[in-house]
Amino acid sequence: MQTRPPVDVAALIDARPVGWPQIGIIALCGLVVVLDGLDLQGIGLAAPLMAAALHIPPQALGWVFSAALAGLAIGAFVLGPVADRIGRKSVLIGSTLCFGVFSICTALVGDFNQLLICRFLTGLGLGGAMPSFISLTSEYAPKRLRATIVALLWAGFPLGGVIGGLVASRIIPEWGWQSIFWAGGVPPILLAALLWLALPESIGFLVAGGASPHKIAALLARLFPGIDIGPDRQFVLGEERATGVPIGQLFGSGRAIGTTFLWISFFIAFMMLVTNSAWVPSLLRPQGIEVAQAAFAMASFNFGSLIGTSLAGWLVTRFGAPSILPAVFVGAAASFSLIGYAVPSAALVTLLEALFGLFLGCGSSGLIALAALYYPTAIRSTGVGWAMGMGRFGSFLGPLVVGTLVAAHFANTSIFLAIGLPALIAAITSALIRQGRSAAATPSASAVAFER
Repeated sequence: MQTRPPVDVAALIDARPVGWPQIGIIALCGLVVVLDGLDLQGIGLAAPLMAAALHIPPQALGWVFSAALAGLAIGAFVLGPVADRIGRKSVLIGSTLCFGVFSICTALVGDFNQLLICRFLTGLGLGGAMPSFISLTSEYAPKRLRATIVALLWAGFPLGGVIGGLVASRIIPEWGWQSIFWAGGVPPILLAALLWLALPESIGFLVAGGASPHKIAALLARLFPGIDIGPDRQFVLGEERATGVPIGQLFGSGRAIGTTFLWISFFIAFMMLVTNSAWVPSLLRPQGIEVAQAAFAMASFNFGSLIGTSLAGWLVTRFGAPSILPAVFVGAAASFSLIGYAVPSAALVTLLEALFGLFLGCGSSGLIALAALYYPTAIRSTGVGWAMGMGRFGSFLGPLVVGTLVAAHFANTSIFLAIGLPALIAAITSALIRQGRSAAATPSASAVAFER
């Protein structure tokens, strides 16, 4: 009896068009991203009223912003490797439930210390969710569309920011600052239940982990109705297999330089992203920019970012990350640094925020797509998680640095320059990431990001 050849699951997904089951998986993961963006924008808009109600001095707001971001970093660092060991789905559900519950708890706090704890635990859930939903999405997407789909997924982040701004502007004046945290906490709890019912585990994780052929065949039948693959077949992944400790593998097989440059780029991009959302409304207000004008400027940033994130995947696929990312980071450095010189012109601030959102949205989304392409399935959640963790470490430090500069009475122009100019470093490191690609590494996971 002739032995039937094994089924290469990755090649099968690559060869077939994206169907509705895959679109459903991407949409579920996209909802998690939207809720993340809603939370970040909500805390920035609630901060002035929250500070007054809880008697928090303005310079201490940096700790409020950074508490959640510290949780984000730790969640990404710790739970990314956990997802590579126990599965993406379990970590994603637990993380989503965590940030929903503690967002609601934020609305119930009575003092500064309780607020810090709740924001940290909210961030822990958000950070743990990120590497899992990015890995799930990339592992169900064909290679030719992977960068585009992951980048489009990240467009949910500014979309959540837009929704958060619109919702906050309506409910905070009527119901108080607590209302935005109820609005940001209940949906994740409901979404966690939906994920448990409807979201499959990563098929790449199942194959790499030696799941039963019956389970894999059933999932393939769900993904591709009518496909004729029985449980008597063996299933494999046609890409590099990692051995040893997952974190150590981030620097193995010629990835040391690329991983280091990815981390630096993520650190700077996320530092700028979060510092802008958290601090800019407060920095603009003393310079003659009214609250409504600042809100419109932030909305323009989110709309610009939405466009940038939507374009990033196509640009990275078409032209290659080393060609696109340096250019957009130079644009981000210029547009953000000039905001300090634009006040008190609300129109010019709004224009610069829109440009900054366009450039940084494209840059940050392009980095995420690149990270998902750069690492093989066995260490993808770890690789993405640690890159995101480094980004969140930057976003933790950024608001603290601005708080220190504000307390030291630095001029706004100096503050915007201090946060904007590091993007030039990201332009250099993102241009050099291709130097970290091993010639011996299997190209199927990363060629699209490097070869143009």
